[in-house]
Amino acid sequence: MKKLYLVLPLMILLLTGCKQEQLLKGLDQSQANEVIALLQRNNISADKKDSAKEGFSVSVDPKDFAAAVDLMSTYGLPRAPKMEIAQMFPADSLVSSPRAEKARLYSGIEQRLAQSLLSIRGVVSARVHVSYDFDAGEGERNKKPVHLSSLLNYDERIVDPSLLIGDVKRFLKNSFDNIDYDNISVVLSKTEDVQRVPPVVAPDKSFSVTSLLLIVGLLFASALLFILFFKKNGHSLKETMRRRPIFHKNERSGGGAITGDDVPDKSDLEPEKGHSDAEPGADFKGSNDAR
Repeated sequence: MKKLYLVLPLMILLLTGCKQEQLLKGLDQSQANEVIALLQRNNISADKKDSAKEGFSVSVDPKDFAAAVDLMSTYGLPRAPKMEIAQMFPADSLVSSPRAEKARLYSGIEQRLAQSLLSIRGVVSARVHVSYDFDAGEGERNKKPVHLSSLLNYDERIVDPSLLIGDVKRFLKNSFDNIDYDNISVVLSKTEDVQRVPPVVAPDKSFSVTSLLLIVGLLFASALLFILFFKKNGHSLKETMRRRPIFHKNERSGGGAITGDDVPDKSDLEPEKGHSDAEPGADFKGSNDAR
């Protein structure tokens, strides 16, 4: 019986629980934490779940789903895993061509430069592209000049964008040897405000499956609680009904009330045989004889 009292509230809580919508899945722990931190900074409640096979997943309330998607697009989340040179050239990899090795090296340099630019306060997302000459050898003097281009998205924390351009150019120039300052281009883009108000949805007049299950669960729980209460307290209710006061007809004239235990039995009300009341005529005759 005690287990039923514990199970019923849990069942009702599950029926009334709000179902959340999955926003992202297949994330690692660092990506999931970054997404959760961004959503909470923008007053969006989110849950993180860990799955051994699929990685981490992030879920939000359906009314916040549109704003959460806008935030992910604006801030470029989830970010690609950090690229390390050791990952690009593992010790057990097969020998590849010099051109492939150079392409992988420059691709890794681009990703690492972009990751470094993200550490600047106010930079939301960053991309860096390097133009390199595949055909140039290691010792050639007549190499084509290297060109760098970067694209950055920033938010309202950047007060003066021109200062950001100067800092980025100086950082990229010192990352390469023999690169001209004029061959570095920086393009900035300010992020827009995120949608805060959820879209208005017309109420659905038809009963949903969740509402139907909720009604059925509440009815079942009420009926079961009533049965358990009646089984536990049924005997005391019967005793109370049996001891209920029974009033006489002359109650208004001052007569008292008797309980069910004080009601006389029918056998007590019937006169005994052989002891019937004397007739009035016999009493009158007896008085005359006495005279």
